[in-house]
Order: sequence, then C-alpha cells, then structure tokens
Amino acid sequence: MSLLEIRDLHVSYGAINAVQGVSFSMEKGEIVALIGSNGAGKSTILRTISGLEHAKSGSILFQGTELTKMKPHKIVEQGIAHVPEGRRVFSKMSVTENLTMGANLIKDRAFIKDGLERVFTIFPRLKEREKQQAGTLSGGEQQMLALGRALMTNGSLLMLDEPSMGLAPIVVEDIFRVIRQINETGTSILLIEQNAFLALNTASHAYVLETGKITMQGASQDLLADERVKAAYLGA
Repeated sequence: MSLLEIRDLHVSYGAINAVQGVSFSMEKGEIVALIGSNGAGKSTILRTISGLEHAKSGSILFQGTELTKMKPHKIVEQGIAHVPEGRRVFSKMSVTENLTMGANLIKDRAFIKDGLERVFTIFPRLKEREKQQAGTLSGGEQQMLALGRALMTNGSLLMLDEPSMGLAPIVVEDIFRVIRQINETGTSILLIEQNAFLALNTASHAYVLETGKITMQGASQDLLADERVKAAYLGA
C-alpha cells in the first residue's frame, strides 16, 4: 500500500479547472517533487490534500484512509503536515510560541518538550532566538521556523510549498540540507519547488504539471536528462 495515493483528482475555482484528473502516488520514505510553471496546479494539490481546498471529484488516500471529506485538523491527526508558500508564521508570537502552535493537537507535555528539543537540535539558530518575535526573523529563519512548526506535529508526511522562495542561495543550501536530513530520519516529503534543478536533485521521483494535468513523470535523474524538461524548466 502506498503512503499517499491521488486518484483522478479534479479541483475547481468557480469556472476555472485548476486540477484536471491528476493521479500519482508516493511510497513511505520517499521525496517526491511536483514541478511546473506558476498556475500549473501544484499548490492547489497540496492544499486539497491538507483539506484547505475541496475536491470536485477524485480520491486522496493516505495510508489507505480517504481524506477528501475530512476536516483539516483531522488530516493533521492522520500524520500530514503542510508548510505553505510564504511560510505564514505568526509574526507577533515568539519562536517557541509558533513551534508550540504546531503541536496544539498534542496533549502530552513531555512529548511537546521532546519535539521542541528535536527542532532546536535541527535548527540551532531557532534556539538562539526562541523568545524573539517571529516577524523580526530573517526570511531564512522564518522558513526554518515554518519547517520546525510542521515537524512539531510529528507527522509522517511533510508537504513543502516553495521552501526556497525569496531566500539567498547560501540559505537555500542550508534549508535543503535540512530537508534531506529530515527525510533521512524517516519522514516522507512531497515537495513543490520552482527551482526545478534543485527539486530534481533532491527528490527520487517527480511529476511535471502543466495547466492542471500531469504531462511527464519518472525518476528525477531521468527527468533531469530529458530534453523537454531541460528546455522548459532547466534553462537549456
């Protein structure tokens, strides 16, 4: 049984068909990338998986459980954490308060404490700024905080929407090093990344979306070598 299976998913915004019959799956422990131009439907897919958008039709199975009629907080309880585009930290709250918000469905205080220690081990810079307001952090630090907040859910699937957006190259390198590190501890990752070269070098498998449809798929290294992908997404 696949960790996540999307079957013939359709999502619309009024008369606009944002996702048109998308089907794909991913296995436990994988990093899978969705690549494509702006407006291809990538973020809509993630938002639909996490319950923020409603599917017009189709199925979303997570570890065999149907998610399409489930409330967002129940989807988090299933083990899915979503880091949205733009990070969306709570700017007036401290770093620690933001992280604790990620664990608001967890009642075990010892478990929350262990989660904070894990995040601060992964992101020592957040430990240094644990009492600082999130809105005063740099863009890279806010991305670390958004990742850390998602990790506090203790989910088995982490969905990342444009983690490199607006960040300096050296910071992007740090963020993706951590993404790989998180994956190595057993967390599966569904990745949207505008930098297709970076996405394909991080993921094991990828799907290419155009205007709401999957047009190509395969092992990431095969897609890196594909002339169509090079021409459309890699600047060749």
